[in-house]
Amino acid sequence: MLDKAAAHHAGLADDSVGAIRLGNTNQGPAATAVRTHFTGGQGALPRADDLAHRLHTTADGLRTGKSYLEWIIGLLAATAAAAAVAVAYFPELLPRLAGTAKRFFGMIEDAMRSLGRIFTRLGERSTSKRVDVVAGRLHEQWRAPRRLEDGTFEPRIKSTTDSAWISRHGTDQVDIANTRYGDLPADWQKENKESARVAVHLVTDAKKEGVDTGSSDFMESASAKVHDAWLERNGEWAPPEQKLPYEELSEAEKEKDRVVVRKALDI
Repeated sequence: MLDKAAAHHAGLADDSVGAIRLGNTNQGPAATAVRTHFTGGQGALPRADDLAHRLHTTADGLRTGKSYLEWIIGLLAATAAAAAVAVAYFPELLPRLAGTAKRFFGMIEDAMRSLGRIFTRLGERSTSKRVDVVAGRLHEQWRAPRRLEDGTFEPRIKSTTDSAWISRHGTDQVDIANTRYGDLPADWQKENKESARVAVHLVTDAKKEGVDTGSSDFMESASAKVHDAWLERNGEWAPPEQKLPYEELSEAEKEKDRVVVRKALDI
């Protein structure tokens, strides 16, 4: 099923390339919007291509693990049969065989831990990607009300200290409203990314523990934790109405935290 999903997203990436070719034959705001939609940092092409790659990688990892486990099972069965025959005829071999078995199982444990580390790294990459997706959607929601009739957004010029971004663009000025999340400098990605990271981990942990993430109780408790984490990062400059505990916030302020949790639940 992972292979089928990977093939599906690889197909979406190919379709995106075709759409880009058609879009490049035109000029104007609509054509620019199409190219941005497909090729931007959070665009359809890089996202579909990345997801296809990660699905293939995970499927290959599972196949490797399955083959390894099958090899261990066969080896254990053969070893057990040989040991049983040997002990039946030579009981004095039992202590020596027990020592050999202990070392053998130690080697298997080491190998399985290595395999576990591989899957842990795959999981960490997956979590990091989910954080970026949520952060990107939070940025899109923020700039949506600023959209103009020509498809651009009301400018919001800010300064950045991201030296790599400054080197690429030749300026420290960035229009954060007309820049997709994936193309923002690191310091202007940071706040959305931190909020997204908190929410993604809350949702992931809740699902592992069997919590009903669709309940209002989960929404309120998770939103309170998102708010607490935001205060830890921004409490020094936050206005008085935002420094309150979550339960004492206005509905409008609470909704800002709920939005972050909803974006994490959406994926």
